[in-house]
Amino acid sequence: MPSEHDDDPFLHVRAEYRLGGRTCAWCGQYVAYSGRGRPASYCSKSCRNRAWEVRSAEARLQRDIAAGALRTEPVRETIREIVTENTIVVRRTKPDPIVPTAARQWIDVLAELREQLRTGELGRKHWQHAKLYDALADVVTALGEAHPGGLHPLHRAVSRRRR
Repeated sequence: MPSEHDDDPFLHVRAEYRLGGRTCAWCGQYVAYSGRGRPASYCSKSCRNRAWEVRSAEARLQRDIAAGALRTEPVRETIREIVTENTIVVRRTKPDPIVPTAARQWIDVLAELREQLRTGELGRKHWQHAKLYDALADVVTALGEAHPGGLHPLHRAVSRRRR
């Protein structure tokens, strides 16, 4: 008995698959395949070298772990905090006394000496009085030598002003 499908045309479908390209195993860039030879896995020599470095480093790591030469625990670190405190002490020294250079300045200094002798502590330090007297006598002698005619004309001029 003839089948009802005997008169149907026979359709034969053949599918063929060819590799057109793939992505680089290192960077992911598309690498075209020409159809001949082994398909390339990497887009460039630098990607191939980087991938080999990673594979060989992983192999060395596994060998070191297996041999017990490498510790698998995390590295323990000791962190030390060093705090340095500097205290700066400023010692203020007394400035050098200003040596008077003009007659008015000397008069002010001698007036201050007179006040300290009359009312200050210097008047009570009698053991210092001899030193002060010697210094003042030397100053009066130097003044007499420096003034034309000596101290006598100076004494007369001062006496006239005081009258």
